[in-house]
Amino acid sequence: MPSESTEHTLPAKQDKFPWRVFWVLLIAAQAGAAAAVPMILETFLPVMQKAPRPSIPLPLLIAVGVAQNLILLSVVIWVGLFLGRKLSLGSPLLEGWLYHKEPAVRARDSLKYGVVVGIAVGIVLLVIILPAAPHLPGLPFVTASHIAVWKRVLVCFYGGIDEEVLTRLFLLSLLAWIGMKLFQKQKTQLSPATFWIANIIAAVVFGLGHLPNASMVMQITPVVVVLALVLNGIAAIPFGYLYWKRGLESAIIAHFCADFVLYVIGVKFL
Repeated sequence: MPSESTEHTLPAKQDKFPWRVFWVLLIAAQAGAAAAVPMILETFLPVMQKAPRPSIPLPLLIAVGVAQNLILLSVVIWVGLFLGRKLSLGSPLLEGWLYHKEPAVRARDSLKYGVVVGIAVGIVLLVIILPAAPHLPGLPFVTASHIAVWKRVLVCFYGGIDEEVLTRLFLLSLLAWIGMKLFQKQKTQLSPATFWIANIIAAVVFGLGHLPNASMVMQITPVVVVLALVLNGIAAIPFGYLYWKRGLESAIIAHFCADFVLYVIGVKFL
């Protein structure tokens, strides 16, 4: 892993908002959300079959859902990019490519660290989940073993893009910005202490954020809560570090690789 120096981070205090990056991330996030639909539908099909039929037509319901998702992602991405520029965080490779300038990080390093960290995280999570899986049949990891492989591959794009945009670009940037404003005397550069506190809080929120959906297919017990916090914390903390040191792209690659190890390869070990 790279050192703690900040020599590869984005230069601070950039004036113009990167609208090109905004639009690319928004399109990618919308595509990632759409890619998750086939697996989500199959995973939650029993729940949807028991639910009462909606009072509004299905096409209108879908249109409303798409519009809500578009608005949410637009706000999340805008805030994340806006605050990220104040903290020297963001999407350096994408910005460098779109604005035809030398990126603040090397693409090879971002890709390399993203793949290595993602595969390592996926393996660690697999070692923890496999012994627990027989006792928790409602786990999405367990139900994924009965779902077609192409659906499992597609859902990796949702994890890689959408969850990183929500958790790293938005939430981690927001927490780091608040921490810098409240607790740092020097407010022009994010300190390591402020980052790590924000990264750990973001990891906890990321873990807890998985519980509402999980409650639809399984009973939420203290064991499930602890498992959600531990598993997602193991993933979220290194992904946050990559975001800090290598940019959002590296975190996206790592998250995709970890999900691929779990949901495409790992389920074969059940």
